[in-house]
Amino acid sequence: MIKARLNTAARRMVLGTVSALALLPYGAQGEAPLQDHPIRLVQFETANTLPKGVLELHVGAMQSDPRLSSATGNQGYFGGGSYAVSDRLSFGIDFSSYRDPTVNPINGVFPEFFLHDLAVWAKYGLIDQGAFKVSALASVEQFVRFDASLWGGVQSGVTAGALKIPISYSPSERVQLHLTPAVSVFPETVGGAAFYGVIASVGAGASFKATERLGFYGAVDVPVSGGNTISNTGAFVQQPVWTVGGRFNVTPKIALDAFVTNGVGLTPATSIWTHWPDGEPLLVGVQLSFTPGARYPDSFRGPAAPVSPRQASLQQDGFTIETADTLEPGVMALRGWYGSNENYGAGLSFGIDRDFQADFLLEHFANDGSVAPALTPTTELRYMIGPKLRLLDQNNGDPFSLAARVLFGRQIESNVGGVGVFYASLQADYQLNERVTLRANPQVAAFGNTEVAGLGFGVNFELMDRFELIAEATAVGLDATDPTWAAGARYNLRNPGLSVDLHASNAIGRNGIGTMIAQDNTKFSVQLTKSFDIPFWR
Repeated sequence: MIKARLNTAARRMVLGTVSALALLPYGAQGEAPLQDHPIRLVQFETANTLPKGVLELHVGAMQSDPRLSSATGNQGYFGGGSYAVSDRLSFGIDFSSYRDPTVNPINGVFPEFFLHDLAVWAKYGLIDQGAFKVSALASVEQFVRFDASLWGGVQSGVTAGALKIPISYSPSERVQLHLTPAVSVFPETVGGAAFYGVIASVGAGASFKATERLGFYGAVDVPVSGGNTISNTGAFVQQPVWTVGGRFNVTPKIALDAFVTNGVGLTPATSIWTHWPDGEPLLVGVQLSFTPGARYPDSFRGPAAPVSPRQASLQQDGFTIETADTLEPGVMALRGWYGSNENYGAGLSFGIDRDFQADFLLEHFANDGSVAPALTPTTELRYMIGPKLRLLDQNNGDPFSLAARVLFGRQIESNVGGVGVFYASLQADYQLNERVTLRANPQVAAFGNTEVAGLGFGVNFELMDRFELIAEATAVGLDATDPTWAAGARYNLRNPGLSVDLHASNAIGRNGIGTMIAQDNTKFSVQLTKSFDIPFWR
């Protein structure tokens, strides 16, 4: 009997996972803009435009191979958004940030680039004949921070701009082809040294919709005049900029892109720049796009089932193991905790949309003196911020719940840049019954030359109404070796959304890398959590 049930559950899990990850026939183009062919292939412009009244927001990061540099590699961060005032006209803003020395030397040294670029742009659809589209985009850009030794250090007043005329043709619903002539305008000199000047280019690309929720794309921009690449001798030369990637629609309103590129610019003008030097150090990137509002469905799973008090409690993370659930749209959870060995902190989590949550955390890690300094990014108060996406939801028909989270963190100290930490994790929950939920939590974190990985397991058992027992353990590898554990209880008070935790653990923290670093002493802590419903958000 038990074996038969397990086999049935396993079959349901496999079949449900396959269907939930969008291995579905591709029919007509989706009603939501993010389900259609992209407006922009990362940095390559297409002729597509947003429908009237749609707001699109995006944020992303790029990362070079850390094995090629002395620390965790080179990173670039970017974000922005656009709003369509009509089906033809959109206005947008883009911001990109890069601060790192080069991976490979230029003239025998490793110059540092510290660039913050802000761009405002407008895009207008000139021709729309269904399968054939032509648009025009113009941008004006300002380097709000420009500090690079190649151009004499800190400079001000560095401006740029771009004009692009993208052309797109759709031979079928699945395939779209793109041709984009463009010109990017930069100063001829900065700080008395040669700069990029005027660069004319012609780009070609293609996008392919494999399923309703999964697509792929590729593009290449070729400079035809001017130099878009800084060589290892410091000269400006010509080098194609290429990008290949794919998009997965988490929901009709949320899309996740993953891509590889030799480009470093994420604004209309800088999109023709290759990574320094020679365009050879490749960058791997991710981008999260979001179209807020009620005009498109919240999920591919249909209307959500009502949330019970038990399910609402399971939307909270454990003590060191994270939950695969996300907060309901418009729900904000505030929490604060204090523990022995000076572990304390506060957090704010907000349900932005169904299956989409943002986390803002402050934490001071415990310090009993037993942890090697190389494993602790800081002994000061630090912040962490990042998104969480739910991919599967057992409460609404999937065989189990699955989510992914990324956190970027840095210490808070005056006059100190701080040690940045990158943290990523997956969360998987399986509810055996109304009282027992099993959790698994693969994790990875990196800072400087330190890398830590963990695989955690936990169980949440509702012993009686509103009273839960929680036990967790995490096996740790790479630069850390000692496993972490936590055990305690959570009580959900009759006041809706209010709960209190008491637990013991050997982990130095409750979030991010702190859940994978063990100390010798057992840490005891208490946490209060209060959830609020923000009615206007819905």
